[in-house]
Amino acid sequence: MRAAIVTRWGAPLAVQDIDAPRPGPGEVLARIRVSGVCHSDVHQWKGDWPVERALMESLGIRVLGHEGVGTVEAVGPGVTRFTPGDRVGVPWMNSWCGGCEVCLTGYAQWCPKAQTTSVTVNGTFAELATVSERAAVSVPASIPEEAAAPLMCAGVTAYGAVRRLVTELRIPPGKIVAIVGAAGGLGHYAVQIAHALGYRVAGIDVGEERVRFIRELGAEWALDAKEANETIQGVGGADASIVFTPKLSGYEVALRLTRLVGGVVAVGIPDPKEGPLPITPSALISRGTRIVPANVGVTHEFDELFRLYEKGRVKTHLARRGGLSDLSEILQDMADARYVGRAVVTI
Repeated sequence: MRAAIVTRWGAPLAVQDIDAPRPGPGEVLARIRVSGVCHSDVHQWKGDWPVERALMESLGIRVLGHEGVGTVEAVGPGVTRFTPGDRVGVPWMNSWCGGCEVCLTGYAQWCPKAQTTSVTVNGTFAELATVSERAAVSVPASIPEEAAAPLMCAGVTAYGAVRRLVTELRIPPGKIVAIVGAAGGLGHYAVQIAHALGYRVAGIDVGEERVRFIRELGAEWALDAKEANETIQGVGGADASIVFTPKLSGYEVALRLTRLVGGVVAVGIPDPKEGPLPITPSALISRGTRIVPANVGVTHEFDELFRLYEKGRVKTHLARRGGLSDLSEILQDMADARYVGRAVVTI
């Protein structure tokens, strides 16, 4: 099968023929039609994340991509939920055990036995990819492939982050939520989702083009990071902030904006060399700030997100299209923040 291969960290991907995977027990083999390109792919391609890089090296994982949509090519022994020809999505979460305390309490994202697409299992920048039946996503026929692919990670991660406003922080609709990195691949979904769920959204990013894009998404406030503090503090501060930008400066903005006894949802992963979160235990305790992590989404959250899409409340804004041979250029453009919205490649 054809696939885009990592040959050296940060070097152009090589499009080559490699052995096709086969589905094992409980696995689905998907023929990928379209794959989204996520900002996590940029970090993996560059080797920015030491833990993921070490795992990929030790396991021989060379195919990136974790936002695949296509059809079921074959199924392994024991699979009952999918049959060949079904529409299927291959997300970041490739499998989890389903039986440990973490899984049983609803946090399969942190299952110690979890496998992740493009880190411990070869990814979706290829003609074929495998995923466990438990993690495979049934994609409605009503959602076009190009729109559905980015929902496999960016969309469901944004949905899960907004959902934590209710499930973890107990912040009801009607409150002010600041979304930092609002014009990005994840942030632009979060603006739409939070607005659809009834929050007052302050979308924050850097640069006139990005601010204009945020305004078009329906945010009540569309702000450059330089003016955000004065504007949001002028209305009493944000009840919560969600950080999507992979920069420590984004967390600094969020912590300044969030009012007393507010919350911060952490999604963006800065380069470890940038250091720790810019808040001391004393400040955390004295302000009552609650910080909760959000790490992708799991099966039932896809169904909820798809319903919002089908109602026209959430859209995928595509900025780039290409094929496997265009991936290196797309990844570099993402690293340089040269466009807003999402990118997809047709396999």
